[in-house]
Amino acid sequence: MTEEVKVMQNKYPEGIDELIGERTRVFQGSNSITNRNTLLDDGAYPLADNQWFKVPNVICLFVDIRNSTGLSATTHDHSTASIYELFTGTAVRMFHHFGARYIDIKGDGVFALFNSNEVHRALVAAVSFKTFAAENFLPLVRRKLNGAVDIGFHMGIDQKTVLVKQLGIRDAEGRDRRKNEVWAGKPINMAVKLAARSKDGELLISERYYNSLAKNDYVQKTCGCVIGGHDQDAVVDIWKVVDVSQENLFDFNTAYIMHNHWCVTHGKEWANGILALD
Repeated sequence: MTEEVKVMQNKYPEGIDELIGERTRVFQGSNSITNRNTLLDDGAYPLADNQWFKVPNVICLFVDIRNSTGLSATTHDHSTASIYELFTGTAVRMFHHFGARYIDIKGDGVFALFNSNEVHRALVAAVSFKTFAAENFLPLVRRKLNGAVDIGFHMGIDQKTVLVKQLGIRDAEGRDRRKNEVWAGKPINMAVKLAARSKDGELLISERYYNSLAKNDYVQKTCGCVIGGHDQDAVVDIWKVVDVSQENLFDFNTAYIMHNHWCVTHGKEWANGILALD
């Protein structure tokens, strides 16, 4: 045994050399990539080395709490717990209700994935959550905190091809507690960055996701409701163009922003009309 090998074997605690060697051999092996048109069901991605799936034009909707770091688990423990329950718990349940193919929680954030043929379902899920966050979540939380912490929310959507597989291990009892799906590609990262750029009450989407949306009135126009009734002159474009070409954060130059929520009079009609487009 050479001195170099001896030194290397003394570098780590017992067993770590073997672990690194095994993972290096996996890295040097060839990857199997299976092309699919749609995402697999939750939990159906195998825990197998070098076995990946490639899915085109996956839609990622990401939401999180603005200024969650302002909540202290020491001084605002009950408030912090209830705020996470309300925001994150509602997001998971709402995205599940709208048929998201995959949902994951990252800190106070939630991302939901939809197939490429579910672009309008993803939009209805986003506007529904945005309406809840603006009209229910924020008033409830602000009353609870009474100005102690400025809390809000972020939302973003992107769409692009992903590579996915499960990474991790089964524990000694064979339970699947130390593994999770890993999503390699742009849409989750870009949706997170779009969300970070948004303000309370805004939904920010990438141009490639916008280009997948229908150009009919349900998706592009407001219903024209004003206080006291319906005004055709109040029918305006929902989406506003945002130039992001100078920000060096995105792999696209244009984003689109929406401020609207579901209308109390026509919200259900608009939602059903949009869902029917998929």
